Amino acid sequence: MADAHLESHPKLPGEGIADMRSPNNPKATPRLFLLLVVISLIAAACGDDDDTATTAAATETTAAETTAASDEPCIRVGVLINLDRNDAGWNEAHYRGGEYLQAQIPCAEVTLLENMHETPETEAVMRDLADDGYDLIFATSFGLMEFTQRVAADYPDVIFEHASGYLSAENFSNYVGAQYEAAYLAGMAAGAVSEKGKIGYVGPFATPDVLRDLNGVVLGAREMNPDIEVQMVWVSSWFDPGLETQAAQTLIDDGADVLFYGTASPSVPTEAEAAGIHWVATNGLAERLAPDSFLAGINYEWGNYMVEATQAVIDGTWVSEPYWGTMADGFITLTCCGPDVPADVEAQIREREEQIKAGEFDPFAGPLVNQAGEVVVPEGESGSSFDHVFGVDYVLEGIEGTVPSG
Repeated sequence: MADAHLESHPKLPGEGIADMRSPNNPKATPRLFLLLVVISLIAAACGDDDDTATTAAATETTAAETTAASDEPCIRVGVLINLDRNDAGWNEAHYRGGEYLQAQIPCAEVTLLENMHETPETEAVMRDLADDGYDLIFATSFGLMEFTQRVAADYPDVIFEHASGYLSAENFSNYVGAQYEAAYLAGMAAGAVSEKGKIGYVGPFATPDVLRDLNGVVLGAREMNPDIEVQMVWVSSWFDPGLETQAAQTLIDDGADVLFYGTASPSVPTEAEAAGIHWVATNGLAERLAPDSFLAGINYEWGNYMVEATQAVIDGTWVSEPYWGTMADGFITLTCCGPDVPADVEAQIREREEQIKAGEFDPFAGPLVNQAGEVVVPEGESGSSFDHVFGVDYVLEGIEGTVPSG
């Protein structure tokens, strides 16, 4: 049996899967590239030396790389990553989760596909994977939820997992976690370090997971400084460096000396560093972008669940039920702390972290009041219940700015 060797562009350590779309042609149709990948994989599996021209063409397109330790994989897994794997955030974390899956279950054949945007073209890619015999498909962006639901309905023998969504079916489930626990801790660092008492937030879309994290940071900051001010600017995009830069500059001009963000480009850390202020990362991998001004980062350990779900499919024990990970089970972690976080503040943060893990502290304990002055979590109740956190559609009182609708 011959092995497929697909070239890729220069990689960061630990990376090995090339873009599904050329950076010079971001609108190229991923379905076409995937067909080339399938051809290459067939050639590798069958040792078809007669089709070397086609294999070479697939190699040249650098569409994707599939890794497996055996000629007869125990399972075939596709991972659809929304943007570029080098974003130091959501997408890179999922990419690394796929690498971790391959390392932990070496008999699996794992294919990671980047730049799977929230468009019908990505739905077509999912259908191609299902047609080609993939057993399990992970869709890793909120906007892929309805596409995944449609494909799952047409392929009842394929298992589909979706990150951060809420729809499900017999062969379709979702996974996410209480990242707001780590966001609360990162907010403590922000509230303690801010000299002006003002935090600025650059938001993408107002999805429940985004709003949970924002509220978590605000609550943590208010523990350290009850008078902290928070201003938000929304760019209505997961990745738009120009708009993110403008939003960050607006917040800095308005007096923010700590920035937090939910977007995917390095614009916010870059602008914070240039302005000589601090920032909190939506993912701890971003620390490398501007380490001197970094305070803390919040993380999803996607690989932990990807391994669990994949092994369940192999064992025939997989069932469709939402997964909700926490700091206690290691699905959520905190990267802390940056060089300007005082040692006594870090000690407070770590103490709170242990209390959260032990179930002794609830970041979303009531009373909580939204921006409109309505009580959303009464005193004595918890806002961390599964039903509540999945339906978060508000920001807390005192936060300046307007949450986008739709």
